[in-house]
Amino acid sequence: MSDKKQSQDEPGKKKSIFGSLFTREKPDREYVPDLKKQWSEMDSSRRVQFILGAVIGLIIFIGSLVLAYFLLSKFIG
Repeated sequence: MSDKKQSQDEPGKKKSIFGSLFTREKPDREYVPDLKKQWSEMDSSRRVQFILGAVIGLIIFIGSLVLAYFLLSKFIG
């Protein structure tokens, strides 16, 4: 059992799709502090641009999903 676990943790070994979906990666402890530092370094206009870009990107993504749904439903029946 321990040999199997060690073989999954080897860095050069490729994981299967199923294994990569259901295995848990090690948490990155530097991610949140780095993200907070980057956010605090932005001025207010850059923050507004960032939020607007995220909202517009979300609207485009949802719109493309709805458009694809309507096109597929029209062609299929």
